[in-house]
Amino acid sequence: MSGAPFRSDHAQEARRAAFVGCVDRLTRLIERETDALRSRANVDFEDFNARKTHALLEFSRASRAYAAPRSPAIEAKVELLRETLVENGKLLERRLRAMREIAGIMICTIELAESDGTYSTRASVER
Repeated sequence: MSGAPFRSDHAQEARRAAFVGCVDRLTRLIERETDALRSRANVDFEDFNARKTHALLEFSRASRAYAAPRSPAIEAKVELLRETLVENGKLLERRLRAMREIAGIMICTIELAESDGTYSTRASVER
């Protein structure tokens, strides 16, 4: 009997373990960012983006390498990752909307401060 099937099974198990590890690491990373967003802590987006980019590259490679049918346990981990990403996306979107709103208020305030009042309605009423 040849050792080839054993090597193949061992290699497949290694690819499965790598894939599961990637899913777990990515889920934990996204959960940490989500927790920071939820607590309204000061978030280092540059650091999180760099780490997420690296984790997504690793996930992409591992998912291509592990092309076998997924067990219910693995599917549950992938579903948890998906749910975590959805929640994270909502919080990031809310943060971005708030930042845009603040930027709009600041722009308006700066424009009003720079204006000499020539074209404003208030200035023409006071004249």
